Amino acid sequence: MRRTVRETMRETVRVAILDAAEELIAKHGLHAAALVQIAKRAGVAVGTLYNYFTDRDALIRGLFESRRTTLRPKLLAAIHAGADLPFEPRLRLFMHELLAAFESHRGFLKIAIENEHLVPPGSTTAQDLLAGVTALITAGVREGVIAADKAELLPLVVTGAIKAIIVQRLQDGGELTGDADAIVAILLDGIRSAAP
Repeated sequence: MRRTVRETMRETVRVAILDAAEELIAKHGLHAAALVQIAKRAGVAVGTLYNYFTDRDALIRGLFESRRTTLRPKLLAAIHAGADLPFEPRLRLFMHELLAAFESHRGFLKIAIENEHLVPPGSTTAQDLLAGVTALITAGVREGVIAADKAELLPLVVTGAIKAIIVQRLQDGGELTGDADAIVAILLDGIRSAAP
């Protein structure tokens, strides 16, 4: 179905508003980013903003829904990447792809983590990540790389570590993708140093 010029323009303005909201909220915080500033940054009048979003809550919901729509396919691609590979190369590929997907949505991640209470019902990002890590750990057990007695808690440990690293890198400005190999090394080799 072909979109009309009017529909295309409307979507362009909506995207500009959401991009401005993401940028300003990530930079100043949810409550410090005024709708007037968001409208100005998007290049529209405040009244125009209200033609797209009935209020601030609707704008935030729209932002979460829009970003989830673009992030989820990347997350699922990372989960399914290298499904035919042995465990270790698959784990490395997954970690690199996952952190690259999160890096590409850095501003939104900052907003989502700082405002977890606003995550709309039906958001599946955390569940998708946990399911993907669980499937990966299960493959590691099947291949004999991971001890079966560790398999139950390991997905929670890994997803918790990923979230903690993301929070830290958002705070310190570090790049997310640079931690992929270290996460894999800790997971596979543990944290003990080699005996002298």
